Amino acid sequence: MNPNRQLLLALLLGVFSFSAFSQVKIGDSPSSIDAYSILELESKSLAFVMTRMSTAEMNALRPLEGALVYNTTEKCIFLYKGATWSSLCEAGVKVTTATTAPAVAQSKSGDFWINTTTTRAVTNIFNGTSWMAINANPKSGAGDPNTKTGLNPIAGDIYVDENAAAIYIYNGTSWANNTAATTVTAGNGLSMSPTNVIEFGGSLTKPTVLPTTSTNTLAITGLSAPTAADNHDFVVVDRTTGVLNKVAAIDVLREEEVVLIASNGQVQFSPPKPVNSKRQIDVYRNGVRIEFSVVNTTTIELEPEASCYAGDKIRIVQVY
Repeated sequence: MNPNRQLLLALLLGVFSFSAFSQVKIGDSPSSIDAYSILELESKSLAFVMTRMSTAEMNALRPLEGALVYNTTEKCIFLYKGATWSSLCEAGVKVTTATTAPAVAQSKSGDFWINTTTTRAVTNIFNGTSWMAINANPKSGAGDPNTKTGLNPIAGDIYVDENAAAIYIYNGTSWANNTAATTVTAGNGLSMSPTNVIEFGGSLTKPTVLPTTSTNTLAITGLSAPTAADNHDFVVVDRTTGVLNKVAAIDVLREEEVVLIASNGQVQFSPPKPVNSKRQIDVYRNGVRIEFSVVNTTTIELEPEASCYAGDKIRIVQVY
């Protein structure tokens, strides 16, 4: 029998069956239908073709929820649920390889688009609103990033200038060229060896202070022994500023003496220099060392038992 006549006969039988049993079977075995089916299509030589329309035609419809159409633009079946059409071909993540981005209306979060417009394909991901390159940080391009738009950086983003092989870091306001920072120099007491090792031994280029505490002290070990007493200087510290100074050994300790002729009963005398400590002075009467006390910075006084007679020689030796 002609297939078209056979299909027409099946439709007529289906109508009668629907009238009697509220079920319709179209195609092969029209008398056999599952008890839970309201409509069954069965054929080994004919296909079921649902409504066909473009994306624009489909989006103009507001059918009952559950409606199905074949979208001839997307070449896929779409299901109407809620208030939108959803593709049944893209239940998972969609990956598109093309020179142009897929339409935003037909994309969902997590979809991938591989942009093949450049010699190096760039992979993008849809964030729910727009397509964003997954290599957004670090960013790269030809030329200074400060001259480019659309980078949308945040503080800490990195950009590589492919032309100059320069690295930029976004500081929150602008792109700063960080390439120069990789060149290390040494100064202010440090020097750099030919193998780029930083070492002590450079010239001081500014006043330098090394703060110390009772715990964090400063020590120098390994000093060589002097070869001659008169060939060395002393390092002294300025009591007010803490600055180190060099002083000749001969100038570190000076000795000066004065010989005075005493009057009868005299006990007070003036040393050659102002007195800061009793340890700076030795006093001799007629060649014999005697005890004394410091009255003030300009006066010393002999012990009571050492009261002088007229003509006694008082020699005062002072170290300063």
